[in-house]
Amino acid sequence: MNPVTREAQQVHDAALIIDLHCDLLLTQAFLRWNWGKHHRPNPLPRAALFGHCDIPRMRAGNVGCAALGIVTWPFAGPRAAHRMFDRLDTTLARHPDDLALATTAQAIRSARARDRIACFGGLEGVHCLNGRLEPLEALRDRGLRYVGLMHFSANAAGRPMVGWGGNPDSPLTDYGRAVVDECERLDLVVDVAHLNRAGVFEVCARANDPVICSHTSCNAVHQSPRGLDDDQLKAIADTGGVIGVIFVTAFIGAADIDAVVRHMTWIRDTVGIDHVALGTDWEGFSLYPRALDGADKLPALTQALLGAGWTAEQIHKAYGENFLRVLAAVAG
Repeated sequence: MNPVTREAQQVHDAALIIDLHCDLLLTQAFLRWNWGKHHRPNPLPRAALFGHCDIPRMRAGNVGCAALGIVTWPFAGPRAAHRMFDRLDTTLARHPDDLALATTAQAIRSARARDRIACFGGLEGVHCLNGRLEPLEALRDRGLRYVGLMHFSANAAGRPMVGWGGNPDSPLTDYGRAVVDECERLDLVVDVAHLNRAGVFEVCARANDPVICSHTSCNAVHQSPRGLDDDQLKAIADTGGVIGVIFVTAFIGAADIDAVVRHMTWIRDTVGIDHVALGTDWEGFSLYPRALDGADKLPALTQALLGAGWTAEQIHKAYGENFLRVLAAVAG
């Protein structure tokens, strides 16, 4: 890996970096993770499982905003999602000089101007809604900003791309279509991460607002059960949305930083620079490239992108400006 040059560091420092999927709330729930402590690098081989983020390392990597996964068990109800927000509220209160809840593009920029790391919630699967729409509004009011229809199990909205009940060809249910419509009414972004292939196309065709895929990879670069094909990339881009590139080794095809660059570059070259984003999936109990196994190492990605011919403007778009455009279109 090339050392980070002064030019690369300047480009990096000028970016407002948004990670569209980080599972810090899971690490906090399972391990009582202290966000304020500068944790040692995970000693397990290939940075296994957890230990990629904390406030000091996010600051060192210039992370300006983190979308925090709101993850619940398949048969949990709305209260399980609220418990995740309880943890977030506790953390925000504990670190008021470092963190800020921010659910609009303007609020994220304001947090940055005040030297705070912006945070908001992203629901990973609507199973916790128990087939109802009403809980969405209360979750939005607590800091939910995007709604992923699926995780690793089928639910009342449809089928996942992989996991229990996975089926690539099954359409959305009537309830799934109603969730998409309700998200638009509530100014919530719809996320198609984990959604099956037919569902991705149906959401994109139905949506009036930009659609995102918060954390995924490109099957044209490396075939994986969590990747999207080029037609899916185009469907999301045609809504004005963005595709967040995941850092998980199994899904990008190699345990090196250049693999992340290849996926980002494929999206840029296939559907345009305005549709590239980052969705690391850090703290997601997976394996990551050693060069990107912590938030403090993000400048190395900037160096690698510059080495691959990316411009500073392109990097800044992919790192955050593209999603801020989406968010402004949906929620102001």
